[in-house]
Amino acid sequence: MPPMSESDQRTGHGNGPQYRRILYLAGGEHAPISQDALIFTIPFAQLSAEELARVSPDTVVFPLFTANLDATVILTELKALGYRGRCLVLTPRLPKPHLIEAELRGYGGAMQIELLTTDAPMG
Repeated sequence: MPPMSESDQRTGHGNGPQYRRILYLAGGEHAPISQDALIFTIPFAQLSAEELARVSPDTVVFPLFTANLDATVILTELKALGYRGRCLVLTPRLPKPHLIEAELRGYGGAMQIELLTTDAPMG
């Protein structure tokens, strides 16, 4: 069998290493870099069924809120597009995060929703 190309290794095709596929919904900032995952970034405005199918993410990551958007809108759109995977919602430190997480789960349908607290500025 021929060796896997570097492209196949990065995309997880062939028999080489399999990488998690993460979609980072952002407002234009650059996606974080990872050595064990493929991270795709698109602005929320470009989210579509075609983009979800192209990326085929294991996890979708997005902020709880930005200047123009909040997680409820993103979750509603992901649900409408048929996404049923894992969502990590980036949040600042909150006094009762379990209440926010429970509310977001109401918007997420079959998605697995988890808050991820960060001290980084939120868009």
